Amino acid sequence: MSEYQYYRFECLDGFLDSRQRHALRQISSRAEITATSFQVYYHYSGLRAEPCDVVLDYFDIGFYYADWGSINAYIKLPAGTLPTELLQVTAYCFNVYETDQWQMLVLSIEEYDDYFDDEQAADFFQHLATLRSELLQGDWRLLYLVWLKEFDCNDELAAVPLIHFDFSNLSHSQLAFAALFEIPLPLVKALALTLASNPGHQPKQSQLHIDVWLSQLTEQEKDNLLKVLFEQGQLTRQQALDKTSKTQIKQETYQHWLSAELIAPYIEQAAALFKQEQVAALAQKQAKEKADKEAQLTQIYQQRAFCINLSRLTS
Repeated sequence: MSEYQYYRFECLDGFLDSRQRHALRQISSRAEITATSFQVYYHYSGLRAEPCDVVLDYFDIGFYYADWGSINAYIKLPAGTLPTELLQVTAYCFNVYETDQWQMLVLSIEEYDDYFDDEQAADFFQHLATLRSELLQGDWRLLYLVWLKEFDCNDELAAVPLIHFDFSNLSHSQLAFAALFEIPLPLVKALALTLASNPGHQPKQSQLHIDVWLSQLTEQEKDNLLKVLFEQGQLTRQQALDKTSKTQIKQETYQHWLSAELIAPYIEQAAALFKQEQVAALAQKQAKEKADKEAQLTQIYQQRAFCINLSRLTS
């Protein structure tokens, strides 16, 4: 059986110029390279560079998997996007690479037991862009899912800030991450119960109001944005925000913390509630399937009756 390795990287904020595309071609002579993406697969060999370095130098998201079960997902963010306290999460599946310019998250699975192919990789890759966008906007629930993953097998892990995010309604992409990385959903329920019963910090999710933002720009800033637009041919929202940001990153002082000891009392209750919800969801699904089947049978019977009456009229 031959080895198989799949690499895919993409720019979300900007594009690759000719010099960068040429540099990437030196890394792989057979990759599909466009102004915003890089994709290649290998049998018996691999990329002539470290994927982490490739993402840091050129891209915003990336994905790698090998047929022996290794999976890595890469999300690159501007420096200061995530607080230091959350980046201290010590988890087997989680690493952080920081430079003066970037914070890059690497989410890993060493041995994925189920079958995985290019179609599944392409499906999950679409979620990476959403997960990155959520993090940029202050929705940090992804990192709490990583914390829960580690807590499932290590109850001595470090505490993280207790922030009142809504864990009762995860986004579609967060659910996709939880499924691939096998995050126990009863623990997500336990976290929601913990937040409901304990004081914590309010999330500071940012929503861009374009009219307000534009009204605050100086003429010089607008000229600079137009210059970049003409030079590059395009300008993403994140690039524009980075080039016009006037505020310094504020260091938050956290007083409330999520620890193994804090969440532990809610685990048994959460497991029972989760089981009840699963039973109710299954009953609802079965009831809907039964109603759909009965409606289909009724329609068939009505069509039969119509055909019989039509036959009598024409005979």
